[in-house]
Amino acid sequence: MAKLQGGRVTQSLVDFATFNLRFQMRIGASMVPNWLLIVVSVVAGVGGQVSIKWGVSHAPPFKLPFMASLPALFQSPLTLLGLGLYGLGAVSWIAVLKRMDLSHAYPFLALNFVLIALVSGFFLGEAIPPLRWAGLGLICCGIVLVSFGATS
Repeated sequence: MAKLQGGRVTQSLVDFATFNLRFQMRIGASMVPNWLLIVVSVVAGVGGQVSIKWGVSHAPPFKLPFMASLPALFQSPLTLLGLGLYGLGAVSWIAVLKRMDLSHAYPFLALNFVLIALVSGFFLGEAIPPLRWAGLGLICCGIVLVSFGATS
């Protein structure tokens, strides 16, 4: 243990208390970075899509009229998980919109297209043709351009 002098200990405690107070005052919307809120919104949206896809894929065939099939869909835990993830993504997106310009934030939702293609290809076994990969690459380039053009 290092030898501490009285004045230094007192100043260190004051500094720590000041930092701690500032930290506690910032807990809330301003404490979470914008990029993290965007990531939560996008990942929750993608997770919601995949959960709902798995939920409806394992549900009984749709009856006619469609409304007769709704109760079975809402009994699927995967469908309910997907809807919950959508809710999380929506709440996160609302926080993003409160803090950022819509014209700057909205293009980041294009990450949904990219992540859905990746998840669909790797986890759902869907074929992703080369032209689609090229389009996804262009989407990524656009997102990078938008992120560098930030004004807020």
